[in-house]
Amino acid sequence: MPHYAQGTSGWTKLKGYQALWDPKIDLGKFYFTTFKGKREETPYMTAENFARVIDILRNETPVYGNASTGSVTTQAEEVGEEES
Repeated sequence: MPHYAQGTSGWTKLKGYQALWDPKIDLGKFYFTTFKGKREETPYMTAENFARVIDILRNETPVYGNASTGSVTTQAEEVGEEES
């Protein structure tokens, strides 16, 4: 399995993440940990987008992230493949 999402640029396989929600400004952001152990900060995002990203981080595998945009993606899975 490649360490970069196929057909994209700026994406890297994530080994972990830290989520930060700041109620004073009503925005959140993430710190992605790449497969190489590098920690990358995302931009702040709205509650709606924050919830979408954290749902993918919690429930999908493998996950690839683009810290410059705060975006996440998964690779294609075969139909019927179980989550790990």
